[in-house]
Amino acid sequence: MNKRGQGATEYLIILAVVVIIALIVVGVLGGIPGIGKASSKQASEAYWGTTDVGITNYYVSAATDVLTLTMKDNLDTSIRIQNISVGGTINGSSTFTLTPGSTQTTSVAKACTTSGDAFDFTPVIIQYSDLSTGANYTFTGTVPLSGVCAA
Repeated sequence: MNKRGQGATEYLIILAVVVIIALIVVGVLGGIPGIGKASSKQASEAYWGTTDVGITNYYVSAATDVLTLTMKDNLDTSIRIQNISVGGTINGSSTFTLTPGSTQTTSVAKACTTSGDAFDFTPVIIQYSDLSTGANYTFTGTVPLSGVCAA
């Protein structure tokens, strides 16, 4: 029997199996970060959902040119949101109080010309005070709010 090519063939089959398993693992873990618009929005949502003063939901309406934000207190004390600035535009609504784990919706005027257009707003600056200590804080996010304009 002639087995000269058997070692090379077995090597190629093992290599193919390893590549297929690696592709499956990358797919299950959500793809490669930073590639495509969806991963940019996913990274933004993951970051902003876990900050001390979180933004758990946000969208820009092309019809009204308004960025709607759902704010969440991820701290263990009550806070008062004093000011939210997104890309240099300050929210026009009044201050509001959040208890630990609670949410409140607010808005900031931001232009979005067409439904489906991508947006990337930075910097996002949140000024708030801790009601238990009276201390004032300014949080500047390191990740932009990214997404796609809604209708």
